[in-house]
Amino acid sequence: MTSQGADELRVLHYLHQLDVHPAGHHHAPPVPPPSTSPPEDTMLLLAICLAGLAPGLATVWLLRRKGWLLATLTGLAVTLALPGLLILAMVAMPPLGYVIAVCSVVIAVRAFDEGRVWVGCAWAVVLVVSFACAGVL
Repeated sequence: MTSQGADELRVLHYLHQLDVHPAGHHHAPPVPPPSTSPPEDTMLLLAICLAGLAPGLATVWLLRRKGWLLATLTGLAVTLALPGLLILAMVAMPPLGYVIAVCSVVIAVRAFDEGRVWVGCAWAVVLVVSFACAGVL
């Protein structure tokens, strides 16, 4: 005569061979590795940075004959003027602020989902600035 515990062990062994797990004996599903940023995002970020720096670099290159200090300061001013121009455009035309806010929300949420906290926070700041320029805040 076999004990009840031995019967349970045989049943569990049989179910394990069939890869069936009775209630209470479930294995946790494997945790997928965190997603990394695809190369397209990196290339897009590089393209945006180059597009933002291009006017300043062109200014430095054109004014290099007047002295490198003057050329560098002028290039820096041109580069910093681009975000200021965008902010002025959002103040002058509030729908542009709304469009940038919607885009910022989508990009920020995606960045937070991928675990890129600093990028998500930067886009959240863009969201707040665009809403402020549109007159919402």
